Amino acid sequence: MKIHAYVLAGDPAWIGEGIGSFYRLVDRIVVSYDADGLSWSGHPLSTAESLSRIAAADPDGKVVLRPGRFSDPGLMAMWAETAQRQDALDAASEGADWVLQLDTDEVVTDPGAFLAAIESADARAASALEYPSRVLYARSRSGRFLETCGRFWSTQSSYPGPVAVRSGTALSHARQAAGVPVYRVDVAPWNTDPARRATTPVHRVIGREQAILHLSWVRTEAQMAEKRTVSGHARDRDWDGELGRWRWRMRHPFLTAATAPLARKPFERYRVSSLPAFARLDP
Repeated sequence: MKIHAYVLAGDPAWIGEGIGSFYRLVDRIVVSYDADGLSWSGHPLSTAESLSRIAAADPDGKVVLRPGRFSDPGLMAMWAETAQRQDALDAASEGADWVLQLDTDEVVTDPGAFLAAIESADARAASALEYPSRVLYARSRSGRFLETCGRFWSTQSSYPGPVAVRSGTALSHARQAAGVPVYRVDVAPWNTDPARRATTPVHRVIGREQAILHLSWVRTEAQMAEKRTVSGHARDRDWDGELGRWRWRMRHPFLTAATAPLARKPFERYRVSSLPAFARLDP
């Protein structure tokens, strides 16, 4: 089975760790980026730094650069993102059976378990693999992380979209592919994503330590300032309020975790997690 991947270059924070985590699973990595160094909404991106970090993470020459013109301030950012992803996916599909579509701040913790899930999806004639992510929201000064969790600190999974699809798949919204058969992995025999119905099927169970780590807002102040302007959610969030809460929670991780049962929104509950491999890495 031939596996390729694509990544969108522009966010350098964890791009080296992200590519390195799946590097040995793939034969080719298509790197898509805006040739003018602009975001979908027209703001400057850290493209040069991203490409430099990608080059350092490519000892075997698997990377294929694919510049293009993807910035369109008159278009909704998510539509522009979908168009760029589709262009990259089409290029990565050439000669492949499956294509990984991981974001650059997502890290595969167990490549063997991840590959086994792709093989099972292939055997079941599925066209997309949904694999659980643990969302790391922030890192405290002690090196511990705030991780989104259930009401009473249980493991909570997130699924922004399939992390692997069959070559030639048509994307409908960002990395989602509507109407295709999906093979779904979770960290329990039941659904652990509060955004899904309780009856959502689970085809394979893995340990929570085997889930993808999404280093969502584990960033420096400067990187967060950039994220607020270039994110696909740049226009639909109160960023001043969000960043204020982010800073407070970083300073008070245990108090933040203690209030998890009181939080009304499922993705605003946090527990304190220790991940030694990332505790002192700088984004």
